[in-house]
Amino acid sequence: MNKVTKWLISGFTASLISGFTPIAKADSPLTSTNFYQAYQDVELVNKAAQKQLTPALMDALSDPTIPNDQRAAIINALGWSIEGQSNATVYLDYLAKKYQKNRSDLKLESLITEEIFALGYLLAMDDYFTLKALGGKGELEQADAVTLLSTAAARQPQDYTIALIDKLAQSQIYLADFSQWCTVYKTVSTIVYNFPPERNLRPEAVKIIMDYIQNYQEYCQKKQ
Repeated sequence: MNKVTKWLISGFTASLISGFTPIAKADSPLTSTNFYQAYQDVELVNKAAQKQLTPALMDALSDPTIPNDQRAAIINALGWSIEGQSNATVYLDYLAKKYQKNRSDLKLESLITEEIFALGYLLAMDDYFTLKALGGKGELEQADAVTLLSTAAARQPQDYTIALIDKLAQSQIYLADFSQWCTVYKTVSTIVYNFPPERNLRPEAVKIIMDYIQNYQEYCQKKQ
């Protein structure tokens, strides 16, 4: 039995036991929030929607002059695969070549924040079930998606886009446990409703995210 089937069966079984309706209308916080649709006027995002991580797109991900909301939209547009994908591996190889080091020698301190953010989000989308590290002996190879995103968020605490993507990835952790579905909602909504007003993600993009996350709010009421 593959991990997809296990997840679906466990969620459905929990819903039968609890008497709740399972969230079958959407898959997960990372995969059901296609906020890149709010950035279809950005050429790089439209190229990313072709589902291929090209050298030009990797150049953009590493370019600090590219705004982080567009960087996030590029990765969101690249999408995900139920069978898993390897965009993070491709990008890490790109970074190794850029910094003229072996992959295993790359360290967090070597990368700019934008690259850590991009690598973390790519990794989260590559394997959204586990958010696990790529694997290997190097510091970056051993860092999982949440570690990378949280590091980026700590480096730039005033960046709304990074903070929100970080929380989306963290909320994914609670998805497999039906009793934690309220936490899925709270993890993301806390950032959306409490972050300082100066924000760098388009309101239309936030709406796309919250239209999905709101599905979990009812489970907070049922826990009371």
